[in-house]
Amino acid sequence: MNRSMNKMEEEVVYLLAVIELIRSMVNYEIMMVVGEVDEQSIQFKSMTHKQFFSIALVDFLSQTDTKAPVPSTSYLGALRAISAKPSFNVNGSVQCLKDAVIAFTEWLRTEIDVDAWLGSISLQVKIRIPRYLVLKIDGNISKHNTLRSVGVAEELQRLLKKADKPVELYEAMLAQKDIYDIFHDDISAYHASTIAEFLNNVHWGIQRYLKPEFARSFAPEGGDSPFYRFLPPDQLEHPYAKTCYWSLMNQIRSEPIFKPFTVTRHLKGNY
Repeated sequence: MNRSMNKMEEEVVYLLAVIELIRSMVNYEIMMVVGEVDEQSIQFKSMTHKQFFSIALVDFLSQTDTKAPVPSTSYLGALRAISAKPSFNVNGSVQCLKDAVIAFTEWLRTEIDVDAWLGSISLQVKIRIPRYLVLKIDGNISKHNTLRSVGVAEELQRLLKKADKPVELYEAMLAQKDIYDIFHDDISAYHASTIAEFLNNVHWGIQRYLKPEFARSFAPEGGDSPFYRFLPPDQLEHPYAKTCYWSLMNQIRSEPIFKPFTVTRHLKGNY
């Protein structure tokens, strides 16, 4: 019989999943950081890499699978819970993670006004929408064609109705290309550097939070041997969580891919 995980075990599983997801988005294969200190930005290697970034970001903003061995929640929701009641906090080491998660969450929840010309249905409209929903619509259209993104069309229907511009479902489906051009090529592209900064800060927050646990756990064989092992806490008993712990400590050992960077204010004033 499968037993449920305790709080520490769940935390390890969530943290590893978050790091792996961030590393898939914020890395040298997909982007590079350019510019002077405190005035930086990111550049994608290609439009395909920008599209992948949008798709992976949808996963980061979504719920975890209900069939996973941990309770289903959003990744940021899991991080907020961990920050509030951390299992590995040493002398306030969790504070950077808590600050990064709060800042990203508040930014995502902020509503913006989008003036949109939906030429396919001859409609001019001002949409009031939270940033996270812009990013989710962008990523879902990046991932699916029209017949696989009817849910996006239904969301667009609700947004247009809220703006006193009700349309039929087929009209919302026709308007998806117009919305994608605005959300993906304009808003998401403008905010990509800021999002990458937030994600990198979250990664560094986890790094600083777990650094004391890594120092406690890391056990090299000594001498010239390249081999080492980790000494997990006694509370870690579930085999899946113990394996995730080893991988998590190896991620802390290697550190985030990019050093902390600050995006130029010129990419933070709109939307």
